[in-house]
Amino acid sequence: EPGMSAYEILLSESQERMLAVVKKGQEAEALAICRKWDLLCEQIGEVTDEPLLKVFHHGEPVAEVPPFDCVLGGGAPVYHREYRKPAYIDQAHQLDIHALAPVQDMAQAFLKVFSSLNIVSRRWVYEQYDTMVQASTALLPGGDAAVVRIRDTRKAIAAKTDGNGRYVYLNPRIGGQIAVAEAARNVVATGGEPLAITNCLNFGNPYKPEMFYLFREAVAGMGDACRAFGTPVTGGNVSFYNESPDSAVYPTPTIGMVGLIEDIDHITPASFRNAGDLVYLIGETRAEIGGSEFLKECYGQISGDCPSLDLAQAQHTNHTVLQAIRRGLVRSCHDVADGGLAVALAECCIIDRERPLGIRAEVEFGDMHPEWFLFSESQSRFIISIDPAHKAAFEASMSEAGLPLAQLGTVGGDRFKINARIDLPLNQLSGIYYQTIENIMAE
Repeated sequence: EPGMSAYEILLSESQERMLAVVKKGQEAEALAICRKWDLLCEQIGEVTDEPLLKVFHHGEPVAEVPPFDCVLGGGAPVYHREYRKPAYIDQAHQLDIHALAPVQDMAQAFLKVFSSLNIVSRRWVYEQYDTMVQASTALLPGGDAAVVRIRDTRKAIAAKTDGNGRYVYLNPRIGGQIAVAEAARNVVATGGEPLAITNCLNFGNPYKPEMFYLFREAVAGMGDACRAFGTPVTGGNVSFYNESPDSAVYPTPTIGMVGLIEDIDHITPASFRNAGDLVYLIGETRAEIGGSEFLKECYGQISGDCPSLDLAQAQHTNHTVLQAIRRGLVRSCHDVADGGLAVALAECCIIDRERPLGIRAEVEFGDMHPEWFLFSESQSRFIISIDPAHKAAFEASMSEAGLPLAQLGTVGGDRFKINARIDLPLNQLSGIYYQTIENIMAE
């Protein structure tokens, strides 16, 4: 914009801008790419061997600063606002799940959870946009992550956004970790290696000590997870003051993660592929229903503690699953998240809307209440289907890694069956999953 002062230019927060360091000698190629896409692009400086950031305006020096002093989280000034743990958190953690009335009809409980607006497909939303730009989309939205091919290579990029405001509301530190961890699982489930994240942090008024506590802890949790997964934060934004006179929105960090798929042969769908394939659950299931979709839909409560998360174990599980995918042992892979195991299994049956495949599952509940096992939202879990010919190799790979593994059943038929407790036709599930939001938007 003409007439801006150096001060205004340096402190402007205009959106949709990026800074790139181009290899010396390849400036013309970089500029040509920008011009091809009608992007404004100008060289503004060069890298030097001095430990100083020097800024000139119309040839006159206007700033000389050590770069570290400009780094957020480094030497840049930090706000030290008042913060205080909200009283409701300790109260919510007093939930006694043993005092909850047992589920009498598991199928009806499942349908309540499966019908939640937090579970059903967002197909109506993403179909408002072109998901096939330049015909490079290899895996459409609706599964764990969307996948786009990189032209003239065998590589692809997986991209996913995730967030769960209830977890952060109940436990901001762990909730922030889970937001990143789930995005990483989604990328891994498609065959990708998590690379980096961006974020959109949605919170209330930061001048309220309780709200600043939630923000502070959630960001710390995100940092914990990013360091564990080796995923730097490339950018993001913060949206404060999202509240009415009565209440604020749930504190919701939304994570956008990208990952690299080294070979397009490794692209893995969430949907079951072939009748007769074997279905496994990887990871440990605990009686963790605090903050769950099940607790909200069946008991009308948003309470308890969010699921626990071991970041080292999460990274180990992700690595092991990714190696199995790269070895060609996996036909489909889907992470277990909102709604728990029962919902994740149902999604595997119908995510491929044109080619649904049922399941006959026999789940061992052990000493746990069946509803806790089926609707627990314990972290670091995947549902994987394999060719029976790979049974020995797949089970050996999981055993060598020391991961909990349970064979759940077999793909096939047109019904969704879990033990004798849930037996529903796939067309009923598809109707709920794909038409709920569509029907609301048509009203």
